[in-house]
Amino acid sequence: MAGKPVRPVNAIDQTRRMLSLVTYLRERPGARIADVARAFGITEDELVSDLDVLPMCGTSFRGGDLLDIDTDGERIWWHNAAALGEEAAEPLRLAADEAT
Repeated sequence: MAGKPVRPVNAIDQTRRMLSLVTYLRERPGARIADVARAFGITEDELVSDLDVLPMCGTSFRGGDLLDIDTDGERIWWHNAAALGEEAAEPLRLAADEAT
């Protein structure tokens, strides 16, 4: 059906979308929620739900290493873009048992 948002089929699809969302938002400070949701083919509620999870992601649980993304209800703001810049900490390395 044309115009209907594409829903993630499973957690893998949602994870891929959220990884893309990080890059998308880093390159578009102050992006409008409606525009981002449209670009990803999801509802605004689904986007806000993703945004609630992203601040729990990062290379460690030390201050400044977690993603600091916020919304005022209309726009999305990234407060610590340096967490993903060249000066960011090394990516977290997990053993197979830790990742599962």
